[in-house]
Amino acid sequence: MTLRAGREVVDEVSRACAAAYPEEACGLLLGPVPEDFDRLGREVRADRALALPNGWDSSAKTNRYAIDPRRLAEVERGLSGTGRGVVGFYHSHPDHPAWPSPFDLKMAWPCLSYWIVRVDAGAPLDGRSWQRTEDGRSFVEEEIVLEDS
Repeated sequence: MTLRAGREVVDEVSRACAAAYPEEACGLLLGPVPEDFDRLGREVRADRALALPNGWDSSAKTNRYAIDPRRLAEVERGLSGTGRGVVGFYHSHPDHPAWPSPFDLKMAWPCLSYWIVRVDAGAPLDGRSWQRTEDGRSFVEEEIVLEDS
């Protein structure tokens, strides 16, 4: 399992995560949708990161994120028929490790990459990506490969 991303995508995700601190940042990872997208272990490439507002009220934004489904549908409509789509989501964990929380697991969809960035005191540190198992009981970590732009 691999999530590939160029330097510009990594930089955009890092900027968005730093800017949102101490709240969780969130956004979409967009790219070509591979034929085997629904297979656990597939490889995807994110060639664009799209930051979106965290839809939780202010008291919950420090430990969870929500993306407005209308905004998600709007992005998917715009990509329809292009061979591109939402290949994953990213979000930050302010002052916590880049491991999925039980809430992250509960809300996750199969097939997509979930890139989590640890942000300590406003500085993005490590990032890890995960794919939910088909049965929805756990995540499996996927490798993040930085591509040359």
